Amino acid sequence: MKQLQFLKSMITSGVNNVYNNYPKIDKLNVFPVPDGDTGTNMNLTCTNGLQEIEDGNYKSAWELMSKFSRGLIMGARGNSGVIFSQIVKGFANGLKEDDSLTAKSWKIAFKMAKEVSYSAVMKPVEGTILTVIRETSESLDSLDDNLDQKEFWKKVIEASKKSLDKTPDLLPVLKEVGVVDSGGYGLVKFFEGMEQYVRLGKIIQRLKKLEENTGNNIEYDNIDEFGYCTECIVNLMDDYIDNLNVDVVRSTLEGYGNTSIVAVTDSDILKVHTHALMPGQVLTYMQQYGEFKSIKVENMNLQAEKHTTAAGKKDSVIKEVDRKRLLKNEIATISVSRSKGIADYFKEQLSIDYVIDGGPKMNPSTNDFLEAIERVDAKVVYIFPNDANVLLAAKQAKDLEKLSKVVVIETTTIPEGITAYLNLDPDESIKKNESAIAKVLKNVTSISINKAARDSKIDNVDIKENQFMSSVNRKVFCAADSLNEVIVKVLSKNISSKTEILTIFTGADATFKDISNLRKFLDENYDVEYELIEGGQEVYLFIIGIE
Repeated sequence: MKQLQFLKSMITSGVNNVYNNYPKIDKLNVFPVPDGDTGTNMNLTCTNGLQEIEDGNYKSAWELMSKFSRGLIMGARGNSGVIFSQIVKGFANGLKEDDSLTAKSWKIAFKMAKEVSYSAVMKPVEGTILTVIRETSESLDSLDDNLDQKEFWKKVIEASKKSLDKTPDLLPVLKEVGVVDSGGYGLVKFFEGMEQYVRLGKIIQRLKKLEENTGNNIEYDNIDEFGYCTECIVNLMDDYIDNLNVDVVRSTLEGYGNTSIVAVTDSDILKVHTHALMPGQVLTYMQQYGEFKSIKVENMNLQAEKHTTAAGKKDSVIKEVDRKRLLKNEIATISVSRSKGIADYFKEQLSIDYVIDGGPKMNPSTNDFLEAIERVDAKVVYIFPNDANVLLAAKQAKDLEKLSKVVVIETTTIPEGITAYLNLDPDESIKKNESAIAKVLKNVTSISINKAARDSKIDNVDIKENQFMSSVNRKVFCAADSLNEVIVKVLSKNISSKTEILTIFTGADATFKDISNLRKFLDENYDVEYELIEGGQEVYLFIIGIE
């Protein structure tokens, strides 16, 4: 029992030291995204783990560390938080073999921590927290198994600090900015807290007042398109419990073009962290494995602009539009487009007041919406995002706007955006418009047809690279080698006797023959009205709305 209390005190001291230093860890954060949240994420992760073990009665050091690990995984935030949880899971695995808490047992634990943490990451990057745990583990291999605990943990601190100091030599962006890796620094602080308890028998206490972090910490000019930090925990369905190949999950996420992929399981749960330009796509894929326990999606560009001085010298992405405005219009509309052709249709045919160019990836910023709201200068502004990934930025703009009443109509496709706008009644109240639009959107079928970039399996459809594939209401419907075959299958299934009209946007890669074949199929098989618009969108050969 004394041994378990000793281990619990070590953990508590380590967690408290991470808490005391998390603002400083945030300030070091530059990789993989300079968003200034590594310390915050590690602190929240550690705190959740500690809460998990505060009141329990444990029979072994392995059981205690396993419970701590489970709490970390459940509360893990960010890349660093998930990797840290896997380091501790490795400790737990090692203590299962030998829980004596001797130098010998900790050497096994460190070795397992290295193996488990590396296996959790799709593409391990050296110069990060992974390097620190690996090099620390390797340096401990040569130590005597009977080494005194105090001396052993002294060696842990020496080795981990030495590894941390070398991270800028392994990761150029760290050297460029002049910092060590933030996740590695957080891990060292955890070890330092544990070592202090071993050496002095005193738990590091949480400071009442921490260093203030107001942002603009790092000079960093390369503010690129980082996308969304997307995390979720899935309560696995019975078939996947202890039986899920996470390599499949990782490879699928990589196939979507995601980065910073960490996917781990703990018996009945799946924890995923990734950086995605299309978080909705990630969440849709994850849902096939079970029910969500938690979801977190954060715009990393907004975080990066706050954290870096280069961005601080510019207009912030999250800015309040405080110029003098007269609100001369009663109602105005804003819509998001993915191409010039679609934008022209919105402006010229639908008379939407302002169209935001979302680009082929449909990823406008919050500031794009704020500037659009300022330009239309209306008392009530209706926004049609037209993509699930755009909703977050639109809603953030709604929360930040102080003058206009902003209403975000949650359209997730271009066809939905068209129907929603056409059913907007300027003489009706906001509540009635929202209700009426929600009702008519149920009758819209949104179809997209594109070419697959790689082999994958999505929504239980096997897809081969360069095959044509169709999606219906953002779920993959079918895939085939022939474009005509895909068109026939998807339209035959979704055109009915109740269909009134098809709105078809042709993409930049759709050939004259492709368009002619589509026309021929419709003319020969259906007595239905359709409108062909030169959309010019990338990726999608056809975007089709059926009503």
